[in-house]
Formats: sequence, structure tokens, C-alpha cells
Amino acid sequence: MTSSLLAALGGTFLLRMASGLTAAMLVYYLADLPRHGGAEVSALTVGVLTAAFYAAELLLSPIFGILSDRFGHHRLMQIGPLFGAVAVAITATTTDLTVLGGTRLLEGASAAVSVPSTLGYLAVATVGDEGLRGRAAARFEAVTVAGLGAGVAAAGVLYTYLGPPAFYLNALLYVASLVVYRYGVTETPGPGQPSGLVPRERAWRRYAV
Repeated sequence: MTSSLLAALGGTFLLRMASGLTAAMLVYYLADLPRHGGAEVSALTVGVLTAAFYAAELLLSPIFGILSDRFGHHRLMQIGPLFGAVAVAITATTTDLTVLGGTRLLEGASAAVSVPSTLGYLAVATVGDEGLRGRAAARFEAVTVAGLGAGVAAAGVLYTYLGPPAFYLNALLYVASLVVYRYGVTETPGPGQPSGLVPRERAWRRYAV
């Protein structure tokens, strides 16, 4: 497996760790919100804020997948960590539930742009080698699960010792993911055409059910 493929997987691990860390720390933060000048938060509100992330990821992934095909997988995968870093930095500074809802949507958009673009990149980078493609896809799923698990596992310790500023540390994870994507992943993987040269009229069909 090439260093570029490993970098794509490493960036995914960092990005998913950051999103898992946010999801878990947000539960602690919402429970503490009255101490920071915010309102009491019901269990329903916690559920809605949690679901907002996944709703944004689900609804926006097909759109960003098409954009990734059109403009290049490497270019699009770098946008995801930027969205995530901005979202968690704002989270650390606000107690407004509406704003927090917006940050959850923005962080969901982070996953929505990164996942299809990274998968598209892996597909292009492994053209002509089905064995390598299978290993890359399996490892993508593995680093996704491992990253989410690592984030959830670290959340309690980080929030206990740092409180809301732990979200800034989380933003650094997103920045690290961006650096790995930017400098570790090659611009045009694999032989032949660069990623992103899919005719506009056919791009949407890949995501149709």
C-alpha cells in the first residue's frame, strides 16, 4: 500500500476521532451548560443535537460526492477538516442552543464532504488492483470505527480536566487531519485520468438508489 493511501487512511482516522470526541464531549458540555450561563437542556434536546450531525452527513454526502467527482477528490477531502475545526471552535465559545445546533450541522457536513471524497480517492488510487482496493476499503472502515472509538474513549478524561477548552484541542485534531490530507495525499492518484473527471450528466447516477 502506497504512502498516499496510508495518508488518506490516517487523515480519516484523525477526522473520525475528532468527530467522535465532539459527540461525546458535547453530552458533558450540555449537562454543564447552566454552569456556563446556558439553559437547562432536556434529554430530547440532546437527542436532537446528536441527530443533527448524522442528518447533515446523510443528506449532504450525495451532493459532496458529486462535487468530488467533478472537482477532484483530493481537493474536496481537505474541506471536511476545515468545517470540523470551525464547528468545534465555535462550540467552545457558545451556550446558545441554536448556535450549537448549527455547529452540529456544520460538523456533519465535515463528515459528508470527507467520506465520499476519500472513498472516491481510494477507488481511483486502486484502479486495476482489486486486491488492493479490497484492503483499502476494509482499512477505511477499520480506521473509521477505531477513530470514533478513540474519540469517545478520550472524551471523558479531556472534558474532566479541561472543560469546554477541550473543544479547542479537538479543533487541533481536525487541523492535523487537514495537514495529513494536504501534504500526505498525492494530487492525482493512480494511473490515467486524474480524480474528478466524471461527466456532469453522469455523476449523479452513482448515488441514485
